[in-house]
Amino acid sequence: MIPSDQGVQGTRCDYSVVIPAYNEEKYIAQTLEALRQAQKAMPTLSGECIVVDNQCTDRTVEIAKEFGCRVVSEPVHQIARVRNTGAHASRGSYLIFVDADTVVAPATLKKALVALQEKGVGCGGAKLGFDQNHGRWFSGVLLPAIWNLISQTFRLFAGSFIFCRRDLFFLSGGFPETHFAGEEIVLSRKLKKQSAQKGLGVLVISSPPVVSSARKLEWYSDWAIFKMILPLLGLPFFLRSQKACRFWYRRPSKD
Repeated sequence: MIPSDQGVQGTRCDYSVVIPAYNEEKYIAQTLEALRQAQKAMPTLSGECIVVDNQCTDRTVEIAKEFGCRVVSEPVHQIARVRNTGAHASRGSYLIFVDADTVVAPATLKKALVALQEKGVGCGGAKLGFDQNHGRWFSGVLLPAIWNLISQTFRLFAGSFIFCRRDLFFLSGGFPETHFAGEEIVLSRKLKKQSAQKGLGVLVISSPPVVSSARKLEWYSDWAIFKMILPLLGLPFFLRSQKACRFWYRRPSKD
């Protein structure tokens, strides 16, 4: 599926928050409550929240509807496709992609929207933190610090929080559905290129960072996490293999 801006017709709004979700009842209420508070802090802007139901079997969809979100369905388990489905359904002039286990502070969302609306920025992201590190120095402290340095130096965006102009997203082709992981890196590069062509800036918000759950630290060892990131470091062809990227989709049965 190649994204195009021929999706939902109707009343446009200022921004759309797109949240991909697969069995996220443990985290999504906290994520949506933070977004609700952030939206209240910006009463002059109109926004919508779209939760993309990726075949959830728990209370995720029910919780999303309780918060007033619009729910759309995507049966294929591929994060790039799920995010693109949400973008197709959106009505906002600006798109904001947030993971279902990520808390975005009101100040962070405001900085993103102000940058897009008033400061000539075409796309961006934010520094990332974990809600806890579980006493894991390598994966809980060092890896997030390294990523934040890379993100700010090379202006690359973590999939947990990406914001951009709607037109740039579709001109960039959306998230690449050739990839099963690392799709946010590919999109970051394409968005930066489109922004540069239009004379627009790129922003990585340093404070406040977005805060994601550290659940993978509970599920996997440091060695398993290190093997997970190897393709991102130097073996990008593995990111096109669903089998090679199963780590990103597999969950312990108890979760």
